[in-house]
Amino acid sequence: MNKEVTENKNIINLPDYTTLKKLSAALWQQDNAYHGAAVMVGAGFSRSAASTGDINSTLPLWYDLSKILAEELGANSNSDPLRLAEEYSAYFGKQALLDLVKKEVNDEAWIPGELHKLLLEFPWSEVLTTNWDTLLECASKKVHQPVYSVVSRQEDLSRFRSPRIVKLHGTINVTEDLIFTQEDYRKYPQSHAAFVNFTRQVFIENELCLLGFSGDDPNFLQWTGWVRDQLATNSRRIYLVGALNLTVAKRKYLESINIAPIDLTKLVTHYDNHDTKHLEATKIFFQTLQHLKPKPVWEWHPTQLQGSTITTEEQQKTFNNPEYAAALLEKQLPLLETDRKSYPGWLVCPSMLRQQLQSQINTPFPSEKNLSKMAPDSRAKLLYEIAWRASVTYDLVRSWNVKEMLEICDPAKPCALTKKQQMEIALLLLKSTRWATEGESKNIRETTIAILERDTKHWPESADELAYFQAIVARDKFDFPSIEKNTQKITNRDPIWKLKKASLLAEMGRFDEGKKLIAGAYHELLGQYRNDRNSIYILSRLAWAEWLLRGVEIWSPETKYRELPSLYQNIKCAPLDHIEFIKEKIAKALENQLKREEIEPSFEPGRYKDHSKTVTFNTSAHPLLLIDGILGSAGMPLRWNNVSFITEAASRLVQLHDIDFIHRFSLAIRAMNSDQSHVLTVVFSRTNIANLTQNAADYLLDRCIQAIKYWSSEGLTIEKNNTRYAIDRLRVFIEVLARASVRATPEQAKVVFRLATELGNNEKLNHFWLFDALSHMITYALKSIPKSQHHELLFEALSFPLQTETSISNHENWPNPVIEFPGNRSQNNVLDRRIDEIIDSIAPCGARSSPALIRLLPLIMENFLTAIERDRIAEKIWGKSPDFQNIPETGLLKYVLLKLPSQNHSAVRNLVRKFLFEASDSNLFYRGLLLDIINAATAEGEKEYPNEEQASINFERLVVWRKIQKDADPFGFNDQEEIGSLIGEALSKSIVPSLSTTLLTEENFKKLYSFYVEVGSAETIIEAFLYFAKANNHFVERVESIIRQGLQTQNANKIAYSSYALLKWRDIGNSETTTRLTLRLIYLIGSRITGLAALLGTANEMYNKDYLSGNETESLIEALPIIFDNTDYRNISPSSKEAVSASLIRAAIVRLTRDILKTTQSKNSELLRILQEAKKDALPEVRFAEFEM
Repeated sequence: MNKEVTENKNIINLPDYTTLKKLSAALWQQDNAYHGAAVMVGAGFSRSAASTGDINSTLPLWYDLSKILAEELGANSNSDPLRLAEEYSAYFGKQALLDLVKKEVNDEAWIPGELHKLLLEFPWSEVLTTNWDTLLECASKKVHQPVYSVVSRQEDLSRFRSPRIVKLHGTINVTEDLIFTQEDYRKYPQSHAAFVNFTRQVFIENELCLLGFSGDDPNFLQWTGWVRDQLATNSRRIYLVGALNLTVAKRKYLESINIAPIDLTKLVTHYDNHDTKHLEATKIFFQTLQHLKPKPVWEWHPTQLQGSTITTEEQQKTFNNPEYAAALLEKQLPLLETDRKSYPGWLVCPSMLRQQLQSQINTPFPSEKNLSKMAPDSRAKLLYEIAWRASVTYDLVRSWNVKEMLEICDPAKPCALTKKQQMEIALLLLKSTRWATEGESKNIRETTIAILERDTKHWPESADELAYFQAIVARDKFDFPSIEKNTQKITNRDPIWKLKKASLLAEMGRFDEGKKLIAGAYHELLGQYRNDRNSIYILSRLAWAEWLLRGVEIWSPETKYRELPSLYQNIKCAPLDHIEFIKEKIAKALENQLKREEIEPSFEPGRYKDHSKTVTFNTSAHPLLLIDGILGSAGMPLRWNNVSFITEAASRLVQLHDIDFIHRFSLAIRAMNSDQSHVLTVVFSRTNIANLTQNAADYLLDRCIQAIKYWSSEGLTIEKNNTRYAIDRLRVFIEVLARASVRATPEQAKVVFRLATELGNNEKLNHFWLFDALSHMITYALKSIPKSQHHELLFEALSFPLQTETSISNHENWPNPVIEFPGNRSQNNVLDRRIDEIIDSIAPCGARSSPALIRLLPLIMENFLTAIERDRIAEKIWGKSPDFQNIPETGLLKYVLLKLPSQNHSAVRNLVRKFLFEASDSNLFYRGLLLDIINAATAEGEKEYPNEEQASINFERLVVWRKIQKDADPFGFNDQEEIGSLIGEALSKSIVPSLSTTLLTEENFKKLYSFYVEVGSAETIIEAFLYFAKANNHFVERVESIIRQGLQTQNANKIAYSSYALLKWRDIGNSETTTRLTLRLIYLIGSRITGLAALLGTANEMYNKDYLSGNETESLIEALPIIFDNTDYRNISPSSKEAVSASLIRAAIVRLTRDILKTTQSKNSELLRILQEAKKDALPEVRFAEFEM
């Protein structure tokens, strides 16, 4: 046993040990009643602690100075030292006395010892000293915690803050005077009034430790007498510490003047030197203070139950012998209970401690077999310890523990637990049902809810817990009426319930109400903290309340940014630490997920490691449980209005594959603040939507519909001055519903479409933030309805208000539902009136007429309108007596006028042709005109081409165009790309086909080829080369090379246009060249993904036109099932290029398969399988592909 341990053991037996513990408690501020402790250091401390080069030298005490003074005065050395000093000063002069002190003390010769440093490392509120030397000041320079200021003069008091070293009697070579004589002490209250007032305050506020004083020390006698006279009963206790060797009478005297002696003489009796005794006594005193330093509450750690070493035999016995394991578990119960009861009460347990708690009850493992061998009472207690740790760590309860806990959680069935503890287990089991399937959780949920509702009297807070749980479940399902209902049930009995209630109010946009609750919780906790500054329970809750309050007030004009106190971090309460931990866990989980999806190439060629087959074990809670638990405990929402607390982490979390769809949808949608949020493209990408189970898709459709109904009605009126939040929520839910509607059945899609028209007719929702999402909702819902059923929605579509019928200012993104297949016209006066209203909205020469005309155009094309209605449209566009000299402005492409009713179609045709083919140079490259030229040549029905002269002129003008980057238009490059592409298409579809064969020359071919090469976006021009090859075989080889290279490229657009050119060439006629290219196209279909949808479409056209040979058809039949299976959405990464075209490829395969089966005698089973699976495909473009051309 070492010396320090022995001395600590001996000091416990001292009569004054209890007094020493009182001083220690004040020093370490273990109780709020203590302000702290101050120390007054006397000469005895410096004498025993300081050192010098001369081992025989010692610093003088009062006795030593008295002896020197008496010798020089010829007086008795036993006289009062202060009186001797006064006589010396009177006889020799004050300066002589000061010189004597300087000589005897010899301050420069002494250096502070280790005890000086140890003394100053204690957290004294102030250090007072009557010593004249500078040892404390020198020692303080090597102490960095705490940092002391030195006060040598009274005027320094106001300049320095605590803790301070205050030189009450002056300092050699620093102050002009030293307090020594009797007269000095008599005048001290007047001459040093500031020091006296300061000392009075220190004595009143702190326990005082006197160190280095004897009971007969003049300084001791003077200061204690002054305290007794001046402060009477107002001073706190004074402790005199040292090897005092007190008699009974002396001790009685000291106690009578409010001085508590701590006499350590018995611990140092084996030393014969007086100074050594004091030195060792001081060391023991310091060691004891350090030993009595309380372990900070925040340094709590659970007991490590598993030994550092365990034999294989012991391990096997623990694993194989349930009775032995049960006995070990029972033995651990007292330690587990002690840990739980000593837990400081963090609102959110620090991350490292959570991990320790999660693995604490592991050896032996509380398995079903081991638990069954425990005594019933012990088993119940252990299950409660497991339940408590699960609730603190947010961990899942093991399935066999759930079964056991269910048997003991009913207060109606008494066991070793209190009724409150039983209800706590019931609550934990109820919370665990959120992570289980409906089949697994239904019975547990019903049982535990019944217990919590019935036995509230045993645990009043359980009513709040139950309401909060039900509100959280409703939140995850976007059941806003239920959130509101359960939030109202939560009381404000405790500040933390105010925070939790505020987080639920935030989900409903009730921010003003929630902010008041947060502010109220913060101020209430602040008041509690003032009364109990050492409570982790209060401080951890105060930290979260302050964090939340700062967040919700961050944009308030009167709010000034303030750092959170470092105290929160020191005691492991800082919310930011928990948030950063969540982010780290999510990042690590995503990193591991990515590794599992990758292969690791070996250094050896042809070898690799497949990480998808790697099994990993993780004892920590899943990031989903972590974020849900921490946010749920603290009452922190993902976002507060436009302030994000943790949305970025939530947005990343939903990328983990092992999260169930309910919580994935909840986190993703709640993290989004608009229909442009990145998380939307991650979670609700087309591929991810396609991969949803039908149950998940139906759930998403239903919950979004209900949420939209809420936010478009009650949600808009929650806070009068904050409809923006409701609009934000609506735009998110509308966009998600729009995307989910591709999974809808036709009947579900009709519901979605009709809901969209209802939203459009709600004037309160005419907000431009909703336009894009609402347009998507209409478009995607229509695509999930077979075209043969579109007519059922005609009236709803026509009833959707035109922009001109709303209060919206000019905004081109206002939705405009169009029904392309209106069906047959039946007698319907309401429909007739609505069509008349749309016709009336057409303004003469008005661009704003375009929405009305677009909506009417399919009705015109399908002969749905009456003659009267058609005439009215013609009159609206052209006027009553038109001269057909000018083209009216309709907001549409001009070629569309050929499809719209008019009084003279021939005149309109001439006017449109003049506009298209006789445009001025300045207008020719206008995007709208190029589109007009293209569409006039490719539109169904009547087509318009330029004559040979017009074609020749426009050819020369178009082929010389090149991209020009304008300095004033830094974003103009994309426009230039589009113009180049449109020029190419205009040349190939309209201009070159109309050229005279005499103009299909080498020179013009080179012009066209230069355009193709130099304009990067000109793959649309490839088809134009065919006309040169058709006119002259001289061009065939070069055109073949262009198309072959186009088919071989990785550019999907170039592949598509090359395949279209091949089809067109084959339409012109069969040749060896087209045969070779066709064979190449068939080969490419079976060997690539890029551009595959276009290749399949071209192959389909070729098959229908009987251009394919038998072998080519057989190759297709073999390839189609393989490609179809390879483009299964489950095999495609949502963020890959393949995801862009997968459904288009599958749809193209379905159409080609359908056409092949129509014309073949034998029914290939694999092709039949394709059609059967396609009917149940997740995406409408594939589901309906068989029935579309």
